[in-house]
Amino acid sequence: MSEALRIIKQEHRNLFRVVHLMDQMVREQKDPDRAFLRHIIEYIETFTDRYHHPKEDLFLFKALRARDPAAEAILEELEAEHDNCPVSLTTLKAALDRWDAEETAGAKAAFEEQVQQYLRFQMKHMQKEEGIVMPMAQRCLTAEDWAPIDAAFRDNDDPIFGPGARAEVRGMYSKLVSEAPAPYGIGD
Repeated sequence: MSEALRIIKQEHRNLFRVVHLMDQMVREQKDPDRAFLRHIIEYIETFTDRYHHPKEDLFLFKALRARDPAAEAILEELEAEHDNCPVSLTTLKAALDRWDAEETAGAKAAFEEQVQQYLRFQMKHMQKEEGIVMPMAQRCLTAEDWAPIDAAFRDNDDPIFGPGARAEVRGMYSKLVSEAPAPYGIGD
């Protein structure tokens, strides 16, 4: 497996953990820490929109599109989903804002439903990438194709994906884990 695919799978696992954490907290706690939920949404927004999706679109999808015309439909679908992620997160934030403003069980339930929809969306999206696109890429892309893709995913000098950017996201992730209350994290 290429370095890029290994990185994508690890990023998917980390993203799933964070979205699942938010879902668990909202479903299992009577009054979860809403400031913490905002941190989770901020992490997801930063991670997916600034780091994860651009790497997939600009490197992996572009190379696959050039090698396999049959990939076009699924790549267009995934890119449309990438484009829709900011809208989904805006909807999620708006539901959290309503819950903050209304302090009602109905507002909490509406936020919980938005979280569950987002979790289902992310799971389906990742399944398409890992179940369809990644195997397609493994079959179609050559060693020459993989070299720049792998380099882009591990490029330490890249201003977007380099160590400063990664450190920012790692810091946000560490903060989430350390602030999440037990049994979700190591916080109080």
